[in-house]
Amino acid sequence: MAGAHRLLVVDDDPGIGELIVQAAEGLGYQTFSVERADQIVEAVRSLAPDLIVLDLMMPGIDGVQVLRALAENHCVADIILFSGAGAKILNAAARLGESHGLQIRELLQKPIDLAELEAVLARFNRGAPSNPEAELRAAIANREISVHYQPKVTLTGDDNWSIIGVEALARWEHPLRGKIPPCDFIPLAERTELIGDLTDLVIEQAIAQAARLREMGYAVEVAANLSPLILADPGVPDRLYQILTEYGVETSQFVVEITESAAMSEGTQTMENMTRFRLKGMKLSMDDFGTGYSSLVQLYRMPFSELKIDKSFVMDLNEKEEARAVVRSIVDLAHNLNLTACAEGVETPEALKFLHSIGCDQAQGYHISKPLDEAGLIWFLESDAVNRTDAPAIAASGY
Repeated sequence: MAGAHRLLVVDDDPGIGELIVQAAEGLGYQTFSVERADQIVEAVRSLAPDLIVLDLMMPGIDGVQVLRALAENHCVADIILFSGAGAKILNAAARLGESHGLQIRELLQKPIDLAELEAVLARFNRGAPSNPEAELRAAIANREISVHYQPKVTLTGDDNWSIIGVEALARWEHPLRGKIPPCDFIPLAERTELIGDLTDLVIEQAIAQAARLREMGYAVEVAANLSPLILADPGVPDRLYQILTEYGVETSQFVVEITESAAMSEGTQTMENMTRFRLKGMKLSMDDFGTGYSSLVQLYRMPFSELKIDKSFVMDLNEKEEARAVVRSIVDLAHNLNLTACAEGVETPEALKFLHSIGCDQAQGYHISKPLDEAGLIWFLESDAVNRTDAPAIAASGY
């Protein structure tokens, strides 16, 4: 078992624990298990697992308390949560774990489906254990992180649109383990202080792409999603300005995207940087709006130009009246504050029709287009005549 991935199972039911252990060992894992939640912290310290499978419904100490304890002890393992408590509770626990900086990777419902469990475990067992930080550092240094682009459109009818931009998404193709999702390497970059180098690499590629497209006759507006750690850097406005100047892209063509939680939880330096972005002529977009804890006073005082409605609401538009009410309210709020409203995660024509009916300005999602490489992006732009020469936008986000 030397060199195998190490898996820790935490479940008070010996039968379920043994089922998971057998499935994992069949896939080549080195496995360990504990039946009491109060044993998990010591087990993580002594065993250093790569993956933890945690039952939320534990006697004595519940799963949420365990997640807090893991975060306090700086756990870096990937975590699979499972429970019979229902999807809403699982999703809420996952969000809490992520808010503490834990790597929540999968959610499984009880009773466990053996085929689903094996598929999940197999996904995490590709290749030999490695040094993720060293690999990411090398990938950044060797410029192995590429950018794909998801089109962003303005709505002109129930299922009609005009292209105004794209969101650029960082992609890492590992030579041995294949595609590594951003939800894995972005948090790793933040934990290891590589986020600055990664952000610079993505922004430079996006701005260079904007410059090339401009030479082809397309007006280009570039946006970058900045981590809270980057927002705490007083030098970031000048660094962005320098990159824009080097590639001949006007500051008015650059949009900084900041998540709602980052904007509202940070202090004076964040507000200073946001103000400086605007003073330099850049635009400012609040991403994932509706998932944070902003107040109207804070929103009123901050210099944003756009609200991006979080996809968790947009993806529920077809099924839930509550989601429609929330999205309608956010669009009204944005317009009352003279902000642009953009919906993320549009996956059906029905959702797009609803968004157009309530006056949402912009949208993006798989119904419009999946992320595209450079060649695919050019084809997409060439298929839309309104984006020629004087079209207003191509926007790019950092991750």
